[in-house]
Parts: sequence; C-alpha cells; structure tokens
Amino acid sequence: MTNRPQTAGWVIAVLLAFIAGMLWSRSGSEPAALAQATPLAGARGIYAFPGQIDQTHHGLFMLDIEQGTLWCYELDEVDGERKLRLVAARSWIYDRYLRDYNGAMPDQRMVQGLVAAERNQQARTETDPRPAAAERSGDN
Repeated sequence: MTNRPQTAGWVIAVLLAFIAGMLWSRSGSEPAALAQATPLAGARGIYAFPGQIDQTHHGLFMLDIEQGTLWCYELDEVDGERKLRLVAARSWIYDRYLRDYNGAMPDQRMVQGLVAAERNQQARTETDPRPAAAERSGDN
C-alpha cells in the first residue's frame, strides 16, 4: 500500500521532466513570449474560450476580431436533451465612440472639470508662486 503514493510521485516527476524537456527543446525556434504567439483556440481572427455566465451557468464565448463581434452560447436542457443556445451577441465597433455610458461616478464630465481646475491652480502657482505659498500657510 505504501508503494502506490510513491509510484504516483515518480510518474508525476517523469511527466514534468518530459514537459520541461519539450519546452526547452522548442525554446530556440519559438518567440520568447510563447503565450502571445499562440491563441487559446481560434483561426482567422475568431477565438473561442469558456467563461462563466452567472453563478450556476457556464458558456462558450466567441470573439471575432475582424468583424468586431462577441457572442456566447450555453448548453441548455430542452425536452430532456442538451442543446446549444445562443445567450447573447453584440458588436463593439461603435462602442469606442462613446465618451460616457453607464459608468460610476465620477463621470467623464466631472473628471474633465477636476482636471481643468487642477491645471488652472497649477498655472497660477507657476506664474506667481509667492501668493500660493502664502495661501497654503494661512497668511492672507
């Protein structure tokens, strides 16, 4: 009975050594960033990857880089059979033109105002540093 865990450990060690040897032998012909050179699964700009839809459901997400679309499928139980169902799809081509949509505070206009106020304060400080120093110290 004590042989079995020891055997499993040796099998794991041999497999890891084999994988390390394969990676080392390929290192001369592959680019340094191997993860960036090979996609998860895809061809011609279409990629597929699994993901969680909600707490109890998982799906297959598809991403088409060339067409600018994203869609998701899940396996659904229909009449006792598991069938593939389209859950959602959308194009993101025009999304990049939105300035502010459904974001939490501060929104884009508030940040723009804060940046403008900070730049005005900095410009006043750079042109006449003495009054700004007096204001900070409380000498009015």
